[in-house]
Amino acid sequence: MLGWITHPFAGLGLLWVMGREGATDIALRLAPARSLLARVLRILSLLKGGKARSRTAGTNLAIALKRLGPTYIKLGQILSTRADLIGEDAAADLSALQDQLEPFDDRTARRILTEALGQPVEDVFADFGPAFSAASVAQVHFATLHSGEEVAVKILRPDIERRFVRELSFLRWAAGFAQALVPDLRRARPVGIIDVLREQTAMELDLRLEAAAADQMARNFADRGTLRTPAPFWDLTSQRVLVMARVEGTSIDERDLLRAQGHDLEAVLTNAATCFFEAVFEDGFFHGDQHAGNMFIDAEGKVVFVDFGIVGRLDWKGRVFLADLMNFLLEGDYDGLARRYAEEGYLPRSASTQAFALALRSVAEPIVNQPLEHVSFARLLGQLLAMGRTFDMSLQPDLFLLQKNMLMAEGIARSLSPDINIWDIARPLVRDWMIEYRNPVAQLSGHAETALAAAGRLPSMLEEAESALKDLNAEMNRRRSAGSVWLGFALAAVVGAGLMWLVLQATGG
Repeated sequence: MLGWITHPFAGLGLLWVMGREGATDIALRLAPARSLLARVLRILSLLKGGKARSRTAGTNLAIALKRLGPTYIKLGQILSTRADLIGEDAAADLSALQDQLEPFDDRTARRILTEALGQPVEDVFADFGPAFSAASVAQVHFATLHSGEEVAVKILRPDIERRFVRELSFLRWAAGFAQALVPDLRRARPVGIIDVLREQTAMELDLRLEAAAADQMARNFADRGTLRTPAPFWDLTSQRVLVMARVEGTSIDERDLLRAQGHDLEAVLTNAATCFFEAVFEDGFFHGDQHAGNMFIDAEGKVVFVDFGIVGRLDWKGRVFLADLMNFLLEGDYDGLARRYAEEGYLPRSASTQAFALALRSVAEPIVNQPLEHVSFARLLGQLLAMGRTFDMSLQPDLFLLQKNMLMAEGIARSLSPDINIWDIARPLVRDWMIEYRNPVAQLSGHAETALAAAGRLPSMLEEAESALKDLNAEMNRRRSAGSVWLGFALAAVVGAGLMWLVLQATGG
């Protein structure tokens, strides 16, 4: 019941910030021109400040989301993977949205640590430093154990769970309200976007899951010798605290420093590209935020990943489809690719495969006919995903996350060695994988993998963590379902009145 009272007023605050920062332009692109929502957004645009008028729409949205706080920063990260909805330029602007906040004080950090560890901080750490970095969900400290091992300590922000529950409840209410008000918005699936955000946030609010993700990737690459992750200290890790080995290495974008250390940049790039495609195709499990700040090169030339708060998964069907997509595009076989979309159930039965093949050609031909060193498969995949919206296709959400990480990978590759295209490296890897998966044994294994994935992916040691996630989701659902329809409509009038007041204030009326 409380949510139906508070949500409309939270909506007024949201609309005020969006209007002042000029963040309504992108929303206007999604709203039908003559809809009530579009009229409201145009009214809000009157509130736009002078600075906002000179910035891009994506930059304005990024600034507004940062002002609104941690939950909205996370929403911006989700939207940065949806160039099909907001456009490539806006998605690029949101990708640059810095998830950085002021750290909370050391006294609070030590209190949380003491509660989580069940003993004083001094009994566990010989040295515990101040916050090294602080983001919306947690902050990181460097410390030294009494054994002499150097570690990184990640601590959740105080009361962050309560805040995310409250704000996610509001966002889902707002998405549902907008969708009910403007049925055409259903194509953009606003409620689905918030559900993805809720799932991602739930993972980030239990640091045991991040430790498990790092451990899983380490196990996947154990026999390959090309990648490593910092090992978690399980006995010191809990829902609110994560202790991992401190990483030693050089950021992958430090080109001159890497060369000075004796690294062959081409070898570094080849190794990084191989790791990326092995994670995607061999494992179907990849790091979901592969910017340079999360990727290091150690003294042996291995890739070192940190920060596993976001991970992506592609099931067998998704991996096979992606491999076929890349090869059909390279061969220029758009009819074959359209048939693959239809065979996998991505293309609705009502859609014409011939029309879809023509649409694929219109997007791909201007790109694939360029010299390979100029081809951006990440942008091409983004345009294909955007086309999926036109044809009302339902694709795996992690394909959008993958596309974002492909863009990051291309950017890192060009900064390391502009003359080398990572797709030259990737093509034989993908082709070899395709040859392997097409044999009957591999296909049977893939189907078995899909079936087992449905039964659950997390190991038994995380049963307690799963329980915590269920509790969090239950609380979200309880808050979302509380209240009555009539009260919602009644309070919608409050929102309308508030909007009129805002307009009068802005226009001096």
